[in-house]
Amino acid sequence: MIFWHTCKENFRTDGSLRDIYITPATLADWRAVYPVLRSFPVVEYSVDGVTQPVPASVEQVFGVRRFANPMLRVRVGATLVVFHFFTDEEIECDFLPNEIRSQVDLDALLAFVRRIGDATRKRVVITPENTREKPFITYHPTSAEFEQL
Repeated sequence: MIFWHTCKENFRTDGSLRDIYITPATLADWRAVYPVLRSFPVVEYSVDGVTQPVPASVEQVFGVRRFANPMLRVRVGATLVVFHFFTDEEIECDFLPNEIRSQVDLDALLAFVRRIGDATRKRVVITPENTREKPFITYHPTSAEFEQL
């Protein structure tokens, strides 16, 4: 278990987002994660900022990506996690660090990370924005363990 008091500095507001990555990924990984995302009670989908119904499949989202900017927002506890679908070779999403303010918020985020890691059976990292090589929390689905760096 990761305790809030040991990692709260990683969630301090500094003007940047925090990223969650599964990399490398494949379309099969996206197919495994997408139903997990759709299962959350609050899921919002938009294309170029216009709200639309959530597509039934991730293939539909990537079809839109060729000519527009799809975005899926998932409410994870107090945190809004945002997927931009930049590529099918990486699962990347981001969130505002100041939305993680307590052990309860952290636990909800880590449960989300566990769900997507278990769905793909791949390592998931939480990092400062655009620094996938510098994770501060890693989830290893093979051992079902979190590691704090």
